[in-house]
Order: sequence, then C-alpha cells, then structure tokens
Amino acid sequence: MGRQVTKAELAEIVGRDERTLSRWQNGGLPTLEFGGGRGNENLYDTQAVIEWLCHQASLNGKKETSRDRLDRIRADREEMALAKDLEEVVVAADLIERFEAMIQAAKVELLNTLPENLAGELSARYGVEVDDQLIREPIEAILNELANYDPDDDAPSDGDPDGPDHPEDAEEDR
Repeated sequence: MGRQVTKAELAEIVGRDERTLSRWQNGGLPTLEFGGGRGNENLYDTQAVIEWLCHQASLNGKKETSRDRLDRIRADREEMALAKDLEEVVVAADLIERFEAMIQAAKVELLNTLPENLAGELSARYGVEVDDQLIREPIEAILNELANYDPDDDAPSDGDPDGPDHPEDAEEDR
C-alpha cells in the first residue's frame, strides 16, 4: 500500500487537475474512501492509483469510445484509399482476376500452341512424324491434377501418378 492522499495532493503527484481526477474516478480510478458530501475529501492510495494509471496506459487505446472507434475506422479507410492510390497495396479481387487470366492464358498456350509447335519442331529435327497428341496428353493430365489441387491436403502428390502419395504407404506395399 502506498501513501494515502487527498484529491489535491494526488493532482499534484500525477500532474493533472482535480477535474481530470474526477473524470478518471468515473472511469474506474481506485478510491480508498469517498467523502460523504460537500467538504469531505476522497482519499486515494498512491500505489493503487499508479498501478491503475499504468494499466490504462498499457491498454493503449483499446478501451475506446464509440466516437473514437468511428474516427479510427474512418482514418483507416482513408489510409487504405491512399495506399491503393499510391499502388502500395493490391485489392485481393483484382489480384485474383489477374492471376486467373494468367492461368487461362498459360493453359491455352500449353494445350493448343505448345503441342503443335513442339511436334512440328521434333518432326523436322529428327525426320519422324511426331503426333502432337503425345505431347498434349501429359500436359492435360498435369493440368487436371492442378485443377483438383486441394490446399488442405497434408500430403500432396510427388508427381508420380503410379506411386503412393504417402511414404508410409510405400512401406506397407513392400
């Protein structure tokens, strides 16, 4: 327990006026004794008051009024809008749209252009007719596996379609 002091003494100790202390008291400032009427002073324990002040400081604005919250939300929105204007952040929907377009373009290239071009180049280089379907089928298999990708799958395939997905399954097969 610290020293017992009056409101005037406490105001001097913490460097605030008595009206501020009254406001703090309404917000939970610990009081030893409430003065019963006019002229009877409240008493405060300096240790309890200092601990309360430290706790309030540690909350760091977490105990905010609805007005403070509204102001904070508005400020956050303004910051986000500015960051977007400065191209410091990317909106997830925009990123997803771009990513999907890139995937679609790659898929078209892999399924249409690559097999025909590669088959033509291999046929010219080695003098044998290469069927572009030999190139297209493995690409389709890979794209189908990607389309069925499950991010929650704990043991993704190692790329061997004939082998087990789990190493312990391989042990059991022996």
